[in-house]
Amino acid sequence: MAEVQKTSQNNGEVVQKFLQLVMMQAQNILYVLGKIPTPDGRVPAPNLEAAKMLIDQLEVIKIKTEGNLNKQETAILDEALSSVQMAFVEVSGGTPASMMPSRDPGIDIPDLPEEEEPAAPAPPPKVENKPEASPAPANDKPAEESKVKYHKSYG
Repeated sequence: MAEVQKTSQNNGEVVQKFLQLVMMQAQNILYVLGKIPTPDGRVPAPNLEAAKMLIDQLEVIKIKTEGNLNKQETAILDEALSSVQMAFVEVSGGTPASMMPSRDPGIDIPDLPEEEEPAAPAPPPKVENKPEASPAPANDKPAEESKVKYHKSYG
C-alpha cells in the first residue's frame, strides 16, 4: 500500500485547516448567540442550548488534541474557547454554561466498549433429513427447460 509522505507544505495545510475549523466553530457559536447578524442585517434570537452544545464540541476538540498542537494552534484554540465562553455568559445574563439545562435527547445511548472482540462465526444452519420428493411428472422437456426464465432488459 502506498504511503503519503508528510512534508512541511502538507503539515502547513493541515495547520491552516485546523485553524479554520476552530475559527468556523467559534463563528458558529457567536452566530447562534446572536452576536453576528444574518446577511440581511437581522440579529437572530440567542439559542443558548445550541451554543452550549457547540462550545462543548470545541472543548472536546481541545481535550482530544491536547499534546498534539503547536504553540500557535494551542493559543488560538484557547483564545477562541475563552471568547465564546465569555460571550455565552454575557448573552445568558451571567448564567455559566455548566449551569444550563441538560440537552438530554430523551433516548438512551448505550455505552460502547473501548475495544470490541471479533464476533464468533455463526454456526451453520441445521439441515433436517427429509424423504426425497416423488419424481416430477414426465414431460417432453427436461426439468431445467420447464422452469420459467426471466430476462431483464435495459433497452
